[in-house]
Amino acid sequence: MEQSKENLTKEQRKALKAKRRAEKEYNEYLKSPKIDEKTNILCVRFGNKYDRTYVEKLRNMVSRHTTLPYEFVCLTDDQHPIEGVRSIVRPNQNYAKGWWHKVHMFDPSLPLQGRIVYFDLDVVIHKNIDKLLTHQLNDFVGILDFNRKFHATWKYLNSSVLAWNSGTQQHIWDQFKQDPSLAMRLQGDQDWIWKTSRDIIKFWPREWIMSYKWEIRSRQELHVIGGNRQFRNIDNNVAPPPDCSVCVFHGNPN
Repeated sequence: MEQSKENLTKEQRKALKAKRRAEKEYNEYLKSPKIDEKTNILCVRFGNKYDRTYVEKLRNMVSRHTTLPYEFVCLTDDQHPIEGVRSIVRPNQNYAKGWWHKVHMFDPSLPLQGRIVYFDLDVVIHKNIDKLLTHQLNDFVGILDFNRKFHATWKYLNSSVLAWNSGTQQHIWDQFKQDPSLAMRLQGDQDWIWKTSRDIIKFWPREWIMSYKWEIRSRQELHVIGGNRQFRNIDNNVAPPPDCSVCVFHGNPN
């Protein structure tokens, strides 16, 4: 039986507190993924917006830029096999409005165990991502939305790169399934993930994952042609900052 704190000296109470803290940290360590375990590198592809080559290119970028064990997984409605990719095939829900297939990543029935690191299909990985696979292994992590460039106190989610442990964010799926029409009052799954997880989600270091059009280049380099934003000039000599491993291509230009 554990001693009552009322009968302990100050030093004994401090020792007991330290013991409990150590036990808690050890239990958290036991529950967390270990670096020698395979990370699930996950992407999502439904419909025809992105063809299979986007999955293949992301697979190849991951292969070039990590030294850690992983399995490349695609959640998709396409039954066509892709070499080096484990496909988890689910029906296309044909959502009438917006993009909602990311919520399916949090369905507890998916055959995934351990750490999951998700990438959008239109990101460019250009430097080692080991730090993403080993960062805050007990946390749900996303990108601080790129409006951070223009607003010092901005706090919102960009979901182009996410990380979590399987089974830990089931509420995103459960609440969506309870009333999809309520969720779909929002613009898409990124807004839903933020709405349901804003109190627990952590953010990647800003320098690791950056907006290509706003942070690597600048908004002033863009102009509108035929209703679409484009860069005024092609620049093949653009160099991201040294700590940046992933460039995100959100919005236009795609």
